Amino acid sequence: MRKGLWLLAAGALLGACAPRITAEPLPGVRVDVPVQVPPPGGPSQPAGQAQSGVTAPAIKVLPGNPLPPAGSAFVDDFSSYPTGAVLPVVAPDRYGLLRTGGDWQKITVEEAFAPDGRLDKAVRMEGGYGEGFLTTGAEDWTDYRVSFRLKTLEACCTHSHIRARLFLDGSGSRALEFQIGFGPEGVKLVKLAGGQSFTLLHRRELENTARAVMRDGNWHDIAFELRSDGTVKIFVDRTEVVNWKDPGYHRGGFGIGPVGVTFQLDDLKVEHL
Repeated sequence: MRKGLWLLAAGALLGACAPRITAEPLPGVRVDVPVQVPPPGGPSQPAGQAQSGVTAPAIKVLPGNPLPPAGSAFVDDFSSYPTGAVLPVVAPDRYGLLRTGGDWQKITVEEAFAPDGRLDKAVRMEGGYGEGFLTTGAEDWTDYRVSFRLKTLEACCTHSHIRARLFLDGSGSRALEFQIGFGPEGVKLVKLAGGQSFTLLHRRELENTARAVMRDGNWHDIAFELRSDGTVKIFVDRTEVVNWKDPGYHRGGFGIGPVGVTFQLDDLKVEHL
């Protein structure tokens, strides 16, 4: 009996002296909690509810934000968002996510150098083989202009390119797609319907322009003008590279995404023409 009591006392003493393991983060160490974004087409879930019980934003293909009134513009330099924030999660009323396969690419806010060397913020987009698009707008958008600055940080291979979807519908199945990338491809304009595609325009002579956007590490100014008669004009560094008219597609939102590319996006501006 006495031996048993002695063993109990010794165990209690050792337990009191043993180091305690806690879940507290070390001083100065940042702990990021990932935000889960449900893929489009998955089980529906009421807005504002998540499986964990934590309030979660509703991420849509197109956020449905209104087009700015004529004579005004929506401007976003991304400096107001926290560093590391997932853009469609912290601003679901302005930005959506079109997921096209695989895992959705990262769309996060990070520090970036402005063209004048000032340290500011931009959106960082990373994608493998075209996992998705950051979107803005609604199905009824037409007669509008989207412009921004873009800088490629890394491009993995000869098939790397950047894609912009124009007149994008709410399901993400119909759009015109602008492509700019490596090799002899130059720039393309492709028409999409469901799983089908048709090349409308292919300007291989713009290979050097496309290569500069993909390789030189500088900021480039890119703009899209979309008219209600189906006219699409696209400018790279204020030079027109696409002028096309397709009356079948003449309204919808805008999306941009990478294929084998990491790039930064800044100074987004949407104007009502």
